[in-house]
Amino acid sequence: MMSRKDIPFGFTVLVLASLALTQCAVQEVKQELSESVERKGASFAHELSAQSPFKKVEMSWREASELMKERNSKYRQAIIDKEESLIKRGLVNNFTFEVRKSLTGSVQTTLNPSAIAKAMKDPVASLPGQLESITDLKNIYHSLTQSEWGRISQSVRADAAQRREMVNLHVLFCQSENLEKAESNLESLIVILSADGSMNLNKAMTVELAKTQAILKKERGQWLDQVRNFFNAEYYDVEFNNYKRKLSFYREVNNPDFSDWERWRMLENSHRLAVELQRQHSEEKPALPGINRITRNFGMIQLRSDLAQQSALNEDMVKEVRQMLKSWRNLKQVQLKIARSEVNPLQVVVAKKPSLADLKRVTIVYQLKKSEIEQLKAFWMIDEKCWEI
Repeated sequence: MMSRKDIPFGFTVLVLASLALTQCAVQEVKQELSESVERKGASFAHELSAQSPFKKVEMSWREASELMKERNSKYRQAIIDKEESLIKRGLVNNFTFEVRKSLTGSVQTTLNPSAIAKAMKDPVASLPGQLESITDLKNIYHSLTQSEWGRISQSVRADAAQRREMVNLHVLFCQSENLEKAESNLESLIVILSADGSMNLNKAMTVELAKTQAILKKERGQWLDQVRNFFNAEYYDVEFNNYKRKLSFYREVNNPDFSDWERWRMLENSHRLAVELQRQHSEEKPALPGINRITRNFGMIQLRSDLAQQSALNEDMVKEVRQMLKSWRNLKQVQLKIARSEVNPLQVVVAKKPSLADLKRVTIVYQLKKSEIEQLKAFWMIDEKCWEI
C-alpha cells in the first residue's frame, strides 16, 4: 500500500483544487437556483395580486383600455403585427438584397451599379447572353411591390384586430351598464312591493320574482366570465365605472347613408383591396420582350376568366350589402321594441303597485338591450366615425 509520503505533492494539490472547484460550482449552482426560485416566486406573487382573486376590482374606461394592452393576448399580438409591418424593410432597403439574389454569380462579378441600372432599363441590349439573369432583373420590381402589398395587408389586418378587441371592450362596458340598470329596476320594484313591511305576493308574482333574480344572477356570472377571459385573469369580481368614451347606438339615426365609403367599411375594404391587388400583382408577372405575341392568343381565355371572377365579386358584394341592410333593419326593430317596453318602474307604480307584467318587463328590456349591443358590434367595426379622435 502506498503511504502518504509516497503520494506526489502535485497530485495532492490537483485533488484539493478539484475539490475546491467542485465546491465552488455546487455553491454557484445553489446560488443561481435560489435566485431563480426567488424571481419566479416574486413573479408568481405579482401575477396573483394582479388577478385579484379575493376582492372586487374597480376599473374606469381609461384603466380598462390600458389594461387591455397589457393582458389581452389578441390585442397584444395585433400590436406586434403592426410594429412588424412598420419595421419591415421597404422597397429601397430591399433593393440591394433583391438584385443580389436575382443575379447569377458571373453577372454579379461583372456588373457595377450603373451597369445594373442600365440592365434593368434595357436588359436585352445590356446582357444578351444572360437570359436567366435578364428574367430575374425584370422581376425585381415585381417582387418588391409584391412584398409591399403583403406588408400593407398585414398592417391593415393588425388595425382590424385591434379595433375588434376595442369593440369587445365597449360591449363589456355596455353590458355592465345594462346589467346594473336591470338589477336597479328590480330592486326598485322589490322596495315598492315591500314598502308596507311585508311582501304579500301571489304565487305567480313570487315565481316571476325568483325567476328574474335567477336570470340576472346567471347573466352577471356569464358577463364576469367574459371579462375574465378578455383580460386573461380570474378576478373575484369586477365593477366598471366612468364610462365616458361611449360609441353611438344610432337610436336617432334612420338613414345611416351606407354609400359614404369614407365612413363605412373603410378598414375592411382597405384590407380586401390590399389582398386583391397583391393577388392580381402575383398573377401579372413581367415577361420578356416578344412574349406578348404568344400570350395574345390566350386573350379570349383570359377574358372569360376575368368575367367569371368579376361575376363572383359582384355576387359577393350583393350578399354583403344585403347582409348589412338586414342587420340594420334588425337593429332598428330591436330598438323600437326597447322604446315600447322600457318604462321606469317608479313611474309605473305612482298610481298602482307593480304587477306581474312589470316584473316580466325587467328581463324583457334587459334581453332586448343585450341583443341591441350584440348587433351594434358589427356597425362599430365598420363605422370610421366611431374611431375619430
